[in-house]
Amino acid sequence: MIPSFFNNTTIQLYSYSPTGEYDEYGKKFEYVCKGTFEVDLQPLTPESSQKVFGRIEQDSYKMYLSKDIPIESTDLIKIPDLGTFEIVGTPEKWNHLLEYTKVTIKKHRKEGAV
Repeated sequence: MIPSFFNNTTIQLYSYSPTGEYDEYGKKFEYVCKGTFEVDLQPLTPESSQKVFGRIEQDSYKMYLSKDIPIESTDLIKIPDLGTFEIVGTPEKWNHLLEYTKVTIKKHRKEGAV
């Protein structure tokens, strides 16, 4: 299946960055904004959710984005009006007929670090 990209959502992408400082818990870190990007965001179907998480998980999405967007598995995603999300697994790079990156994301239950 070749995905159709309908960039319907604007995300803010944040990268995990150690500050070089320490506190009582160990190394301190912060999230640094990489930029704002347009992506195709689609809700995960119950069948897909069952496959990925082993149960039906609400507030989980699959996201298709341009291969040029610098996304890593440790990045944090913020979607205005929806909250913050973490990446599940590793971003999948596809290079068949249409080059793209597919990412599964899950909403944070508590307010994120950004």
